Amino acid sequence: MRPTIKAALLCDYALTSDDGKLSAVGIFSNINFASLPNAYPRFFVVIILTLDAGTHPVRLGIVDPIGQQMLPDPPEVDVQVELPGADTNLVIDFNNLPFNRAGIHQVQLFVSDLLVHSIPLSIQGAAASGLPPVRA
Repeated sequence: MRPTIKAALLCDYALTSDDGKLSAVGIFSNINFASLPNAYPRFFVVIILTLDAGTHPVRLGIVDPIGQQMLPDPPEVDVQVELPGADTNLVIDFNNLPFNRAGIHQVQLFVSDLLVHSIPLSIQGAAASGLPPVRA
C-alpha cells in the first residue's frame, strides 16, 4: 500500500494529547518578513498519514525556490506501524529556521526515500523594515 496523506499543514503550535488527539493552532501557508535573509522563530509541520504494517523510515526536507535543500541534517525517524492503514501522526518542531530568499518553498515528506507529499510555503520579504515576521 502506498502511503496515504490524510492531512498536511504548517502551524504555530501542535501537540498530540495522551489519548492520541492531534491539535494544531495558527495554521498558515505564507510568511512575510521585513527583510531577507531572516529566520522564523518557531513553527510546526503536522502530517497525518497511513502506512502498511512494519517499520518505515520517514524524513522531512525543505527546499527553497531554486531547489536547494535548507536542512543540513533533515529530521528522520523510523515509524513503527502495527495495524496497516491506521493513522500515524507526525508533529515536527522547527526553531529559528533561516530563510534566504523569497518565493515558494516546499516542505517535503519522504517515506523510504520516496517523496510522497509536499507542502508549499510562500516566503516574502516586505519593503518596510523593523517589522516582525507576519503569517497569512
